[in-house]
Amino acid sequence: MVIHSGPKALTEYVLYQSKHKANKRNMILIVQGFLAGLYIAIGAIGSLKLSASITTPGLGSFLGALVFPVGIIAIILMQAELFTSDCMVMTAVFAGRTKITKTFRILCIIILSNLLGAIFAAFLTNASGLFDGATAQLVIEKAMHKVHMPLSQLLPSAILCNIIVCTGVCLAYSCKEENTKIVVLWLAITVFVISGTEHVVANMYYLFAALFYGAELTAADIFYNLSVSGMGNFIGGGLIVSGINYLLAYRDIEKQ
Repeated sequence: MVIHSGPKALTEYVLYQSKHKANKRNMILIVQGFLAGLYIAIGAIGSLKLSASITTPGLGSFLGALVFPVGIIAIILMQAELFTSDCMVMTAVFAGRTKITKTFRILCIIILSNLLGAIFAAFLTNASGLFDGATAQLVIEKAMHKVHMPLSQLLPSAILCNIIVCTGVCLAYSCKEENTKIVVLWLAITVFVISGTEHVVANMYYLFAALFYGAELTAADIFYNLSVSGMGNFIGGGLIVSGINYLLAYRDIEKQ
């Protein structure tokens, strides 16, 4: 019987995907990363507009959280490249299948192309006048909150964020049917959005959309949030989730 779930099956699948990513041309990674930045922004746009349109405390945030997952679902089904879930390619480093320098090069290409996609989406949002006053105010408030979070709060929040996100992606990888993938991703990403933790690619869109709508953000503010949230996301997904699953699969359970 072929087993599709559990740490061993998951780790083998991630190792296969890591090899596949390593063989991609840089231009393919850039285009797929750009698309992932756009997809995340699409989910964020729907979430922001819905949240801002409902004045009942808590209800707007909850309904907005239900809309946001469409972005990551599109990434998984359309096979785009998102930095946060791609942090799990560190599994190939743990397994000795690739060098850490090559893995970091791939992740750098992906996160920069995610940034380009998010900035482009933020520009289109502003140029099209998509946000009314309430939605623009909401994204500005979100952005200002993010850039003023202390390091002692921002880093743990980003670590927890990618533990949640990568757990959802792991569950999706373990599912054979696309409908099941969608359901588990929807639930996991809704939990992430409700938690309010820091996702570097989502933050790229929020910060630049706020900037284009007149928020008083500096380059230092944006760099602070994105660099810390990016590092925290890497720790959560690249070290904790993928590291623990690798240990379970190849150091404890399957040692022969």
